This record gives sequence, structure tokens and C-alpha cells, in this order.
Amino acid sequence: MNTVVYGAVGPKGEERMLSRRLLQTALTRECGLHDVPAMLRAEKGKPYFPDFPGIHFNLSHSHGAAVCALSGAPVGVDVEVLRPAPRRLSGGLSDEEFFRLWTAQEATVKYSGEGIHALIERPVPDPRCRVLENFLPGCIVTVCPADADAEIRVVQLTGGF
Repeated sequence: MNTVVYGAVGPKGEERMLSRRLLQTALTRECGLHDVPAMLRAEKGKPYFPDFPGIHFNLSHSHGAAVCALSGAPVGVDVEVLRPAPRRLSGGLSDEEFFRLWTAQEATVKYSGEGIHALIERPVPDPRCRVLENFLPGCIVTVCPADADAEIRVVQLTGGF
């Protein structure tokens, strides 16, 4: 299975539900699964499907935006709505520069399964990370696939999909 990233923008406050709907839609379209399989969490919190070890996924949401990455190998994804960067963290970077770095760092730790707490250590983004330019309007979306040369397909959904 190639890496595919589904994304959508909805009402602020409903992004967690939106990310779950994206997962369901991606599993149906890409894998023929009409129900989300039972999930467990690895030691550091990364969710997985124990009955489908060949299906890897990752979810992210931010201020109404949501994304779901689906792959045949480990994958990490992050989305952030472009907004003013936190001054205490930005280190003089522009808002866009900060969120490009932040999403790459977060996609890296989500790919590795280390958990979001690893962001405290300011990890160096994995060189496999790629910003998905112009994928969701007003957002920075970064995916970290297992293969640096992986083809990444994007699917932007609108409305009730």
C-alpha cells in the first residue's frame, strides 16, 4: 500500500471527530474496510490495528483542520493551521517557518512512535518528512513516510463526504 493522506477542514471544535471520519473514509476507500478495526496502543501511545498489522495510520487535527495518513509501513503526519507562532517557542522564526519546523518535528516523533512528549527534546526532523504544499488551505501539513522515495497521494475531502 502506498502512502495516502486524507484531509479536510471543518468547524472549529469538531476536528477530532473529523479526523476519525477521515480514517473511516480512508479505510473504506483504500482497504475495503467498512468499519474501523479494533485499536490498541503501543507502549508509548501510538495507536495500531492488531488484526491488520499491514495497515499503518496516523491522525492529526488543529483548529478545525484534520488529516489522516494511511500506509503499508509506519507513518507520521501533522497539521497546523497557520496562525501566529508562540513567541516563547518561535526563536525568531516567521509563523510559516515555525509551523513548517513544528509539523516536521511532530510528524517525526509520531512516525517513530516516541510520543508527543519527545517534542520537549526538540528533535531534528527526519529527512524523509515532506510538507504537502497547498494541500489544505491555510494549513501546513507534513507527512513522514517510511521510505524517502515513497509516492504520497493526497485526497482533500469537502462537505459531508
